[in-house]
Amino acid sequence: MTLDEKLDQFYTAAIDSATNQNIEIISEFKKSLQKIYDEHKENAVLKAEKSFRLESENLVREKNKTLSGETITIKRKINEKSAELTNKLFEDVAVKLYDYMKAPEYTHLLTAQIIKAKEFAKGEDMIIYINPSDENLKETLEEKTGATLTISNRDFIGGTRAVMQEKNILIDNSFITKFKEAKNEFVL
Repeated sequence: MTLDEKLDQFYTAAIDSATNQNIEIISEFKKSLQKIYDEHKENAVLKAEKSFRLESENLVREKNKTLSGETITIKRKINEKSAELTNKLFEDVAVKLYDYMKAPEYTHLLTAQIIKAKEFAKGEDMIIYINPSDENLKETLEEKTGATLTISNRDFIGGTRAVMQEKNILIDNSFITKFKEAKNEFVL
């Protein structure tokens, strides 16, 4: 082999070795860059998922907060309307009650209440009260029932109240008590 051939062979071997080293370095560099890219991509995806999850949770919280606020507002409006309608209803009932007290059936009701109170007392001492507005019915009621009636010093709208003081018994058939009980128990 001649020197030129040896130099060509050495040159070819050196170029092949350098090319192989270059390819290996570039391959390792590509692997390194790919690894960095994959890690960055994974971190970016995790960060995006975390951000998405946090924003989703925030949106759900905001929705629940808004929904809760609206629910409270609606309940308050319903309660206000319910109270308004209840008051209107009981105002109408009061008007009808006063109209009823002008009818003959009212006298029959008072008579029945007084007779029941007397039957309950079984001859024991009892004070039977009628409302001051019913003073004009006192004589008629006393004739029909045979009871001595007392005009109350407190207005209880209508009806009767009977007291057995010895036994601490109150028979309260007053309209005001029945009216208040009905209003307290009424649910719309």
